Amino acid sequence: MTRFKTLDYIKNSYSERISQLTEEKKAGKKIVGTLCLFVPDEIIFAAGADRVILCGGKSDTISIAEQYLPRNICPLVKSSFGSIVNNGCSGVISCAHFSLIDMIVAENTCDSKKKTYELLGSCVPTYVLDLPQKPDSSAAVKYFLEELNKFKIVVEKLTGNKVTVEQLKKEIISSNETRKLLHRLYDLRKTDSSPISGLDMIKVMQKQYVLSAEDFKKALRTLIDEVEQAKDDKADKTDKYHLTRKPRIMISGCPMPGGNTKVPEIIESRGGIIVVEESCTGTRSFWDLVDENKDPMLALAERYIKIPCSCMTPNDRRIENILELAREFKVDGVVHYTLQFCHGYNIEKYKVQQALKNAGIPMLSIETDYSDSDIEQIGLRVDAFMEMLS
Repeated sequence: MTRFKTLDYIKNSYSERISQLTEEKKAGKKIVGTLCLFVPDEIIFAAGADRVILCGGKSDTISIAEQYLPRNICPLVKSSFGSIVNNGCSGVISCAHFSLIDMIVAENTCDSKKKTYELLGSCVPTYVLDLPQKPDSSAAVKYFLEELNKFKIVVEKLTGNKVTVEQLKKEIISSNETRKLLHRLYDLRKTDSSPISGLDMIKVMQKQYVLSAEDFKKALRTLIDEVEQAKDDKADKTDKYHLTRKPRIMISGCPMPGGNTKVPEIIESRGGIIVVEESCTGTRSFWDLVDENKDPMLALAERYIKIPCSCMTPNDRRIENILELAREFKVDGVVHYTLQFCHGYNIEKYKVQQALKNAGIPMLSIETDYSDSDIEQIGLRVDAFMEMLS
């Protein structure tokens, strides 16, 4: 795989971003921490605040969380909570951006998250955005619009700035530009020999909510240029040399926050190439645009309620998206990735498997956590899956 200079910048941008957030905070700018795609960045930015993601992808803060939370809940919740508690309550700094947060905006999705948010208020001011969990019902958009209007008032009070229609429209256009750039980058992965590895792409997506919106957009433009050039170079070489075709894999399921790349590393080290991710660290974050011609708050409500999280019921939209992506990206097989104790995605796995079976697409189901204890076991299963696809 080609090494791209912009990837080095994206992967190593954390310290620069912390300096940026620190200067913003000194200047009086409010910093909002988020944990989920359902929280619209556009409202936060329109209020003059900045945003950074708080989802944990590492195991080192899980033991801290288990002083408060049961062991048998998902590692993402424990890792995130452990990092926040470690910084907000104990005063021990494990990740610098946690200590800069003025407010956390959470969301009512799974039970583990909902109950954990009740404990966060003692560490950091926390606002919970409620979600209608039957998104196709006639009342869903109306209810979510009411919730977003309440949220808008909350960020206005936090920042002291009025969220105007003009500013919202400006932020919607800006966010749509980022989504369109990500579509361009993902389109480049549809070729028979993807010029960028899935592991590198996942690391880019993990930084989407760590970098500032403008810095991420600028990096995407440069990366697209580099990947397009690599695609052209590879096409020239393909005419002269026979390149071994790798099985094209989709990862579908739970999000993969920063630090959590175990399964993609195994897949690509065992001969596969990840060409698309149906997850919150993939297509769910950018696939649908916000309608720029509607009332901005209504347009935001309509766009964000479409996100096919497993907390929604019925979640037929996710099944449709998986089949559509499988066709578009010409995948040979799907790895359904589930974190331990994530009951929503674990139960939904059966419907995904049946839909893929009917479409003639093999699926491998992997349930894991953030530890290294099952690397060899997963590797053996991936080996068998790759052999079947070859």
